[in-house]
Amino acid sequence: MNENSVFNFPVYCSIELTSLANPLIYLSVFNIAIAIIVIVGNTVILIALRKETSLHLPSKVLIRTLAATDLCIGIVEFFFVAYWMSLLNNRMQLCHVTLVIHVVAATILFVVSLLTITAISVDRLLALLLGLRYRQVVTTKRVYAVLTAVGVYPGFGVAIGFYSREAYQIFASMTVAGCMIISVYCYSKIFYRLHHHRTQVRSNDQANEAVLANMMRYRKSVSSAIWLQFVFVFCYFPYFAVSPFVYQGRDKGRSLKVLFLALYATTTFMFFNSMLNPMLYCWKIKEVRRVVKDTLKQIPCSLH
Repeated sequence: MNENSVFNFPVYCSIELTSLANPLIYLSVFNIAIAIIVIVGNTVILIALRKETSLHLPSKVLIRTLAATDLCIGIVEFFFVAYWMSLLNNRMQLCHVTLVIHVVAATILFVVSLLTITAISVDRLLALLLGLRYRQVVTTKRVYAVLTAVGVYPGFGVAIGFYSREAYQIFASMTVAGCMIISVYCYSKIFYRLHHHRTQVRSNDQANEAVLANMMRYRKSVSSAIWLQFVFVFCYFPYFAVSPFVYQGRDKGRSLKVLFLALYATTTFMFFNSMLNPMLYCWKIKEVRRVVKDTLKQIPCSLH
């Protein structure tokens, strides 16, 4: 592998890190438990979304994509555990293989999640700006076209990462910054328009009840999208805060162990995002919550 590749990490399979045996065993058990919850939770959500018919189909496709991505993240988490186990057993070749698989897959899935959450924020803004034209403009076909681009885009980043660490860092920084700017703009615009609309409604005593009901449903959908965005940033921020110190300051001795233990802990915390998302769907989306309850009630009956 190219020495300048972002996926070339010989220090990650250093014998020195085998002294972290106890913390890595605890983290492995913890990650396996999280992975199982992530896989089961997002599988239930995908089943519920398939049964649910009242949600606008393009919006449902975006949520389904996010749930499927989280499901894949749960599977990829097992490769992270395999990396730790191969490291502790001094199987360095397997250590490198499992780590590369984990990092490449996790990078792709992270970007897909980030872009999908950004697409949800744009979708909510379009629903507000387009009004009755929303269902004509935001069609399932167009959403699938966007998601195809979302799926292809991370591949370019991975290809860049194999050849140039600096170019990959630029790519990653621009992607994260661009998505955050778009999301902040969308929600700022939404809040401004909602505030303006609320002022108009207060000055109009004869406001249509149907319009008020639609705006209430819209606010709930925006609240769901914002919570998804907040949880994503909350779970991923510690990793991005710690990782530069690991990549740029790989000191020898005790500091190396401390830095890598912090990296492993924050990486584990990233997986919490995929575990919390199904809970958010059930909490914030009434239609999904109802179908999930019905699905769970059917499980005991199917076992008999």
